[in-house]
Amino acid sequence: MSRNNFYNSLRRFLIIRTDRIGDTILTLPAVTAIRENYPKAFIAFLSKPYTSPLVKQYEGIDLLLTYDPERRHKGFKGILRLIKELKKYKFDSAILFYPRLELAFAIFRAKIPVRIGTRYRWYSFFLNNHIYEHRKECKKHELEYNINLLNPLIPQENLLPHYMFKPWNKSKWWGKFQEEIKFKNYAIVHPGSGKSAPNLNKNQYDLIVNLLLEKTDWTILLTGTTEESKFISDLGKGFPKERVKIMVDRFSLLDFFSIVRNASLLIASSTGPLHMANAVNIPLLGFFCPVKPHSPTRWGPYNQQKWVVKPSINNPNVCNYKMCPHGGCLQKITNLEIENALCKKRLKNLQTKSKS
Repeated sequence: MSRNNFYNSLRRFLIIRTDRIGDTILTLPAVTAIRENYPKAFIAFLSKPYTSPLVKQYEGIDLLLTYDPERRHKGFKGILRLIKELKKYKFDSAILFYPRLELAFAIFRAKIPVRIGTRYRWYSFFLNNHIYEHRKECKKHELEYNINLLNPLIPQENLLPHYMFKPWNKSKWWGKFQEEIKFKNYAIVHPGSGKSAPNLNKNQYDLIVNLLLEKTDWTILLTGTTEESKFISDLGKGFPKERVKIMVDRFSLLDFFSIVRNASLLIASSTGPLHMANAVNIPLLGFFCPVKPHSPTRWGPYNQQKWVVKPSINNPNVCNYKMCPHGGCLQKITNLEIENALCKKRLKNLQTKSKS
């Protein structure tokens, strides 16, 4: 069988992405690309248990598998268990979007014929189709790096990334949530970043909330995780409780996604909820460090890059997040710059759209 005929015969795909929410969101268009080019294919998605409820909301996935390295798949015995689980599905092709030794080894031992991933890991010999791109160079968006991993399977001209989430269905709690916010439009301010990227400080978020209170009649939701609860609680003090609602760790990931996809605006730094909002076309405003590895060129909202605010810094080469040479670069964004970005551009744009 020729190489082209062999690839055309592939019908059982395994997509592997086992890290954070934003990374998983930015991998989902690969599902759509495979589904559109192989309409009758069987597509499975291997994710962490934490992100699996979100993956379930995506069109085109036939089977959701979970990789749990802390419990079921812990240690070498756990990897052997994973190999056994993968073998029974008889996958033709596996795409490793988040390179990890144990996962590369698992798909090799599961005898999956086509194993696609980066060439730039010492264990890349477990893979047999390599993509020669250094993501750390941040020359393109993470979503585009992900889509490029499909090059051995799909012609480049057919790789047009877009999202296909399932239609939203109201959950039982939605009516109570609407009552709580008095059936008003709402903006989400998500001050946390999971400590994975530079962030604004409390005074800057104070300004954002005050501007939203002044310029809109919306309810403002302050969202985040348990680890961020103190920061968000301190941020919420002094604001009217009927307008500003603290919603830390109150919802499941799936319910939080429902809140995101019905928001009027989401404001955050580089974090998963920003990509959730972008994926379902919710207006957003993002704040980003302009240099590697946090650059919006790679990590910004893919379809809404024009709504990214960056500080002006000298010698923007490489960012050392824990020891920022610029003294916390996002703190260099002035109050005037924040006000211009939010009020004179983002809110003005939304008001113009609502009138047209």
